[in-house]
Amino acid sequence: MKKKKMKRSSVALIVIFASLVLINVVARLSVSISDFYVQKIYPIISAPFIFLSGLVSFSLGEVMIAVGVVAVLLGVPALIIFSIIKHKNKPLVKRVSGIYLKVVLWAVAYIFATETLNCFVMYQCSPFSSRYFEPTEHTEELLLDTLGAVSDRLAELYDGFERDSDGYIVLDEDYIEECKESMRKISSDYSQLSGYYPNPKEIKASYFMSQQGIIGLYIPFAFEATYNADTQPISKPATICHELAHLKGIIQEDEASFVASVACFNSDSVAVRYSGYLDAFYYLYSDAVKLIGTEYEDMLREAIAPVPDEVWDYDLYSFRANYFEENADKEIIPTETVEAVSDALTEANLQFNEVEEGIEIYYRVTELLMDYRASGGYI
Repeated sequence: MKKKKMKRSSVALIVIFASLVLINVVARLSVSISDFYVQKIYPIISAPFIFLSGLVSFSLGEVMIAVGVVAVLLGVPALIIFSIIKHKNKPLVKRVSGIYLKVVLWAVAYIFATETLNCFVMYQCSPFSSRYFEPTEHTEELLLDTLGAVSDRLAELYDGFERDSDGYIVLDEDYIEECKESMRKISSDYSQLSGYYPNPKEIKASYFMSQQGIIGLYIPFAFEATYNADTQPISKPATICHELAHLKGIIQEDEASFVASVACFNSDSVAVRYSGYLDAFYYLYSDAVKLIGTEYEDMLREAIAPVPDEVWDYDLYSFRANYFEENADKEIIPTETVEAVSDALTEANLQFNEVEEGIEIYYRVTELLMDYRASGGYI
């Protein structure tokens, strides 16, 4: 009896999955190898894909996700119905089922490959602070000093904008180009940020992003930096810089937020600078409220005293006050359900990549801002 030879496509899939598993294991075992990959290899292999993805104005990743959802929601029931109807024609059913399964496996292989090479390995790199800053003692005094400096900048910049009848800032400048230029500008200090930047892309299904509390999204399998089109304009520059940082291999959320803040601080655009200070203030103030003891309460009040009412009332929020009420007709799945599932998936992803803090990692940007302030960085 002759043995059946394994098809080349099956062999290729096995080799791909085995190689990717090996890469993930090696990355988790060796920080130095992960660092070398991100600094020397990733920029070379990602550059052509980022460039090609940037040639189209719409989000390829959003299209891929939509196709994937349709393939699962419609494809599986259709395959079951087809199998029932054609149950007597077993060779045809087997062939169609085999094709569907093969397409799914290759799609999974592609996602696993791009997630591994554009995301998972980066999580195993050495911390940003260890690469760029001397060890810093994170004292209450340093936190309040950093918060106070950001508060002063907000007070200096807040009244330089046109506001609509509801009090929200209206922007008429091309801040996307300013964001890209700001990222290139600080690459002299952080070499990983050098090189080409594509235009970030608006997500068409932005309300669904809003339900999840997502204002920006890095899509590894499409090599894209995307953002929520529904957020108020002044919050977008900091978000865009954050997502562009991910494209450069800075995958940790706190590190991307820190890079975005520094890029904004050093921008020639008043709007981009203000957006960065708003983002930094949000994290610094949130942490100060949680961490500062009662003996520092007067100092905390003094640190935030310069912040104008407009900042508290309008500018700090990603969405306008009545956003969800005005867009309630777009709700297909209850927002509470979407948000809960999104948080659970985000937490699971971070834990899988050995980020012990989980979602709280977003707030570790405070420590990086304090390190930056202590090292003499410009705020």
